[in-house]
Amino acid sequence: MDDVYNRLMKRMDDFPAGALGSEHLLGILRMIFDAEEAELALDLPSALEELGSIAGRTGRNEDELRGMLETMADKGLVLAREKGGKRYYNLLPLLPGIFELQFMKGEVTPRKRKIAELFDEYYYEGWGQDSFTSKTALARVMMVEEEIPRGEEVLPYEKVSEFIKESTYMALTTCFCRHEAELLGKSCGAPKDVCMCFGPFAEFLVERGFARKASVEEVLDALDRAEKAGLVHVTDNIQEKINFICNCCGCCCGFLGTMTRLNISGAVASSRYTAGVDSDLCNGCGTCLDVCHMKAIRLEDELAVIAGEKCIGCGLCVSNCPSLAISVRVREDWKAPAGNIAELGMTVLAERGKL
Repeated sequence: MDDVYNRLMKRMDDFPAGALGSEHLLGILRMIFDAEEAELALDLPSALEELGSIAGRTGRNEDELRGMLETMADKGLVLAREKGGKRYYNLLPLLPGIFELQFMKGEVTPRKRKIAELFDEYYYEGWGQDSFTSKTALARVMMVEEEIPRGEEVLPYEKVSEFIKESTYMALTTCFCRHEAELLGKSCGAPKDVCMCFGPFAEFLVERGFARKASVEEVLDALDRAEKAGLVHVTDNIQEKINFICNCCGCCCGFLGTMTRLNISGAVASSRYTAGVDSDLCNGCGTCLDVCHMKAIRLEDELAVIAGEKCIGCGLCVSNCPSLAISVRVREDWKAPAGNIAELGMTVLAERGKL
């Protein structure tokens, strides 16, 4: 039995974000996969494959295979989708994927607390650092839209509200990071019902009870509440067909927390903008220090000073400055996101030396 879990641990490391080998990870896998599921997972593809093809390739009975895969999908281990009347499945990566789905339902049980403890220990043991070693980040910051400079060309993938309005299917779910922190007794208390999912992945989450279908108005309301709560918009580091918009804090969030807690810069790609202070307007009130998750702002001689290398361009300091002393400009060293999720995955795999 231990051998199958060791092999599954190595299989998880094949995905772009990887999975550092660890006794903590073995403990997690033993809790969420039974032995038969672990054995099947070793035969599952990373991209969707039709049920009949999986059955033929693995020599399994198709009806029994479907039953197992459906159960694994309900547990957040496998992605399931129907296209053209046929069922398709693939193994989910540890991140982003299995980790998030273990906490999306907001369950509070001794078992979930134990899973949260194992993931937390695994994160600080080295998983957090190992998952963000690629030059290209898996996620990027989306700036508060209202603070983008007037007259500046706004790229299509920067307009968070327009993306929401144009999406054909969307859902709201529990912030898995803050729920995990809550299970550990260390949540910051920020809203948990503001995590957004889109497209086919959102449909899967709703179908399996991990999220609830939401209207444009509900998602825009969640976006507004997140901004008022001082949370940072984070999404896939791609230009087309994003799967999620998380509204993150620097204390609980796995992405931002890798920078704030583990001091790993670049774990999340900054927006196209960076902030600056007009010293003639700044009154040194310190409001911007309170809202900056990255601790990129300090007071010198009662004036705010922003460390450009720490600024992720979220725009919260701009929208919260009572004296209108902070504005943003285009970042000189900014790099455009990958075109789509497949391109991003291949880039990260190459940078991690897995191609």
